[in-house]
Amino acid sequence: MRAHLSSLTGALLVLACSACGARSEDPVKDVPAIEQLLSLVPEGATWQDLAPDLQASFEKRASTLLAQDRQNWGLPGLQQKADRLFNTPTPAMTENIDRVLSITFASELPSGFAMSRDVTNTDLKRMLIRLYVTITDDRGFMLQNHPEFKAWDGLPVTELQFTDHEHFRSMTVWSQQTEDGLQKIPDQSLTPLEKALRAKSYYTTRAGKYFDKPAVGLSGEIGYSSLYALPADRRPFPSDSAFLEAHNASMFTEFREVNVGTLDAFEFDYEGEFNRTWLAKQGMSDALIANLLKLGSLYRTRTLALPDKNKRCTIFSPAQRAAYWDAFTAGQISNADGSETMQSYARLFENIIAQRLAITRQVGILTLERLFPDGSADLSSAQRAQVADKLRRETRPAKMMDTLLATLDEVTGSTAASTKVNGTIKGQPTVGGGYSPGETVRDADRAQLLAMWNKIRAFIKREYGGYRVDIAALIPAEPVIQPTGDSQFTVSGQVNLSLGTAWNLASLTSTIMHEIKHAIDQNSHAAVEGAAWEGAATSIERQVWPIFIEEAMAEQAALLPVARLKTEIDNVRFTATTDATLKIFLRESCASDEPDTIAFAEGIVRGYGYDAPDILRLRSRRAHRGSQYLQYDYGLAMYADLLAYLQSGVGSTPRVDAYLLQACGMPSPKKDAATTDDLKACIRDRKP
Repeated sequence: MRAHLSSLTGALLVLACSACGARSEDPVKDVPAIEQLLSLVPEGATWQDLAPDLQASFEKRASTLLAQDRQNWGLPGLQQKADRLFNTPTPAMTENIDRVLSITFASELPSGFAMSRDVTNTDLKRMLIRLYVTITDDRGFMLQNHPEFKAWDGLPVTELQFTDHEHFRSMTVWSQQTEDGLQKIPDQSLTPLEKALRAKSYYTTRAGKYFDKPAVGLSGEIGYSSLYALPADRRPFPSDSAFLEAHNASMFTEFREVNVGTLDAFEFDYEGEFNRTWLAKQGMSDALIANLLKLGSLYRTRTLALPDKNKRCTIFSPAQRAAYWDAFTAGQISNADGSETMQSYARLFENIIAQRLAITRQVGILTLERLFPDGSADLSSAQRAQVADKLRRETRPAKMMDTLLATLDEVTGSTAASTKVNGTIKGQPTVGGGYSPGETVRDADRAQLLAMWNKIRAFIKREYGGYRVDIAALIPAEPVIQPTGDSQFTVSGQVNLSLGTAWNLASLTSTIMHEIKHAIDQNSHAAVEGAAWEGAATSIERQVWPIFIEEAMAEQAALLPVARLKTEIDNVRFTATTDATLKIFLRESCASDEPDTIAFAEGIVRGYGYDAPDILRLRSRRAHRGSQYLQYDYGLAMYADLLAYLQSGVGSTPRVDAYLLQACGMPSPKKDAATTDDLKACIRDRKP
């Protein structure tokens, strides 16, 4: 069948070329337009199904765009941009440099950055312009999080950043050169403010100087489709054809660290983006979606056929681990002196694991006590103490509910008590799961989610209204809900909820509050950095969600204790996946008699008490997305320390949390007296 399909496709290609020609504005004059090439690709066809001449046509269209991008954003092109910005900037360029760097240096200059005012050292000016070029390369991030930013030339963003190893390599060298240039500036030639700006600049260069190829585990989601939802005049592509061309150009990149685990993670991201339901919600036509799915299938099947597709593991060298850790902590705005290592954090993380286990035990015991208070007809005080003791000795946090049920039967010699608990488990509101291909979101699921969404918005408006920023107004009217996928995410200030897997509603609400933090971040266009991204959002789940859910489920008091415990168990996934991520990086061997990297990750997660195959696979997929998953617990530890410091400074009330800090216009606060004083002023001046 494959050979027949290839021959047929080749014949069609000849006919198409002779009949249609190329568009006059098309840079590839001797190859059919991208839509015409895609018309020759059957639904569901793989890259390997295509005839060699059709493959060559896709490659030629890609190579033309990539050659132009490599010229514009290669090292010579980058240097030309920097020289132009330094020597003959237009007013629009100067304005945009100050606009962009005002976000980068917001913690150093809360009132805004102005190059002409704040920097006198000529060498530092040159290096900060190079930094600006680095930042404006990430055009998708700018459009989604800072739409007020312009392109490097001060004009609207009109081009996409391709997923291309040559582009990555150029930016890696550029970042290293920028860092070298910053280091060469003599300290005595800088003012105290200039020294602070240079120190902050190192976080950007550290984050960008290492990796000369994209990570395969993170690249199944190219990311262009979320930009399609922008108003047409703000999209960084002039037409649907250009949109498809960008996907085609990104298909031919080289990847780093390819193995069975990272390729499985690639598929996870792929499934989140290349699905018809979600693409339709971005405003695409049926014809565009069909073409995009064809390109997606070609991209996926090319990637899954890489030479290392069956490689069992990747063993990282000490230098590779150090690079990952330096880049990761730079993104967290931490580890400036390089004293932390991945190994030292792994040792500290053992304490976090113990703390999470202790918390899950506490919630388990609280659930027991609330379900069976003193005088319960189903459980005596002595029996309750026996069950509590068993829960205190449970070492697998995800098994806490199972241990509760089994021990109730054991100590009572009856199933009456466990039947009561099972009744509250069965009575838990749930959403999602069980959708058939093509099925739309069920009315019951939508109604439950929107009711909870509105409760959250009302809670935030009540708890955080009257401060400097109306954060409730930054929450979308409702989320985007889709019946497929497993990812909950936020892009361009819009929360996306995926119902491919069944969720306990209370647990999903915890995740929704996390994503609402991101929506506020993005819709405020404020300077959010480091731990104030994922660490702060995760802190909402630990600090604010328990307060909210007690209120939201007040009329379901019988179900509430189990809802709390089920959510705590669901949140064990953060710890388990972080543990697996660290151990993937730190693994020293992968002999033929040892588990491959997927089985290795699943074995770590299984140690937390998870045993369902779909959960184990999802956790492995998450753990194989480079260092991405480290930011939750690492960021949470940093952010929790900050919150404790600020709470101590303002007193016992009000509760200092990430939402409050956003409402006070302090999305990335510092741990210092000035921040505390500013927070006190915000609290004092709250309007009723």
